[in-house]
Parts: sequence; structure tokens; C-alpha cells
Amino acid sequence: MWFTDRVFHQINILETFTLMTVAATVTSRVRLGTAVLLFVLRHPVLVAKAMATLDHLSGGRDNEFGPMGVSMKRRVSKLAEDLTVMRKLWTERNVTFHGRFYDMDDVNVDPKPVQKPGIPIIMGGSADAVYKRAAEADGWVGGGAMNAEVYGQACQKIREYALAAGKDPEVLGTGKLIYVYVSKDRTHAKQHLESFCHPYYGPQYDVENNCAFGPADECAEFVQSYIDAGAKTVLLGPTWPDVAQTSRIAQEVLPRLR
Repeated sequence: MWFTDRVFHQINILETFTLMTVAATVTSRVRLGTAVLLFVLRHPVLVAKAMATLDHLSGGRDNEFGPMGVSMKRRVSKLAEDLTVMRKLWTERNVTFHGRFYDMDDVNVDPKPVQKPGIPIIMGGSADAVYKRAAEADGWVGGGAMNAEVYGQACQKIREYALAAGKDPEVLGTGKLIYVYVSKDRTHAKQHLESFCHPYYGPQYDVENNCAFGPADECAEFVQSYIDAGAKTVLLGPTWPDVAQTSRIAQEVLPRLR
């Protein structure tokens, strides 16, 4: 079960960690993740603590920058330092770190994550620099605006970056967010997706080529094209909290995937 993260946005999105905690209390088997977490808006010590606590309690299941005081020009370097700090706090004791953004001496975050060596860090984005960071982390998830051909090309780039770094690309996770609406009426399904995606991404967002909609077999065929292109995990989004659509996706689309 995947959760998106926004602070200032015209689409009403609930706070990510709170939702994940609620989901953990009412489920026992589903893995929990974010796609994507706006990490650089938060202090890495607090993220490390929150995620480690959630991992422990669940048993190991796996323009917003300006108003939050984060410089767009420094967000990449801050992200790199954030990740370094968080990994240290998950795997070491009495951490001392002095960097560009953070200074700390002899600090600990407990409990440590159940997952070893730590909670998987999956990168999001669609630039070469992101693909390189994904190869160095634990994998990559593609957002909602990328057709299967472009997605496959991105997966290949990540594999090449991993091989160049001496890392086995098979250990990396690859995911893809796909918005889905199952209905015999394709026009109605498309309009429903547009009512969510256009306010979220903008009116230029191409629902026709980026979303799965229509009868279940057509939705499954669309999703399967991403699996064939390299996705090991597909994040099927019903857009709104719609129990009926979630059930249709689970019962009619998922069984058709190979």
C-alpha cells in the first residue's frame, strides 16, 4: 500500500506518516511505502525516527519547497546528506556527523528498523541524475506521467548505472505509479481520472497515454505493458478513496496480470 506526500497542494492529501500508521494498525500483511516522500522538507533525524518506529510497530513491512524553507538550488545536496544521516541512524549507534546541513554528536535513534540493513530507500524522479542516485540507493519508482516505452528506457539506464558502480542491478527495486479507473464506459472513466489528474499535474497531463481506464481487460493490458518494460512493483492508484474501485482493481485487474 503506497502513500503520496504533499504539504501545500490544491488537492487535499492527508499527512503521510499518520495514514501509514493507521494502515499498519488495520492490516497485517500488506507492505507500506511512500511514492514519493518529500524528504528534503523534513529533518532526517525525525524521518529516521518516524520510519523506524513504524517499521517496528508493523513488524517490518515494508511548489512546496519555498514555503517549507528549503532552497530549490540546494535540494539535491541536502537530499544526499539527508540519506547519509538517516542510514547511519538506522544502522549505527552513537552517531557523530558533521556536514553542510547537519551537525550532531553521539546520537541514537531507537528502535532500529526491523528490516536489515534498513528500510529500502526508493528514489523518485525522471532525470539522469535521479537514475544514477536510484542505482546507488535501493531502486526507483516512476511517477504518473511516463509511457511504457520511456519507462523501459529509464529502467535500462538505471541498470547501466548500477553495473558501472559494480552493483548487481537485479537487487534494485523498480516501480511505476499508474492511475486506474475500471468501467465499461471509457468516456466516464477518462473524465473521472481527469477530474483528479488535471488539478494535481496540470491541464496538460495526458490521461489517454498515462492512465489505465475502461474495461478490466483493457486496464490489465495497459498495466502489463509496464511490467513487461521492467516494473517489479506496480502502484495502482484509484485516485480518490473509492472502496468500489479498489475492489474492482483487486478482483478484476490484478488476476489478469502476469
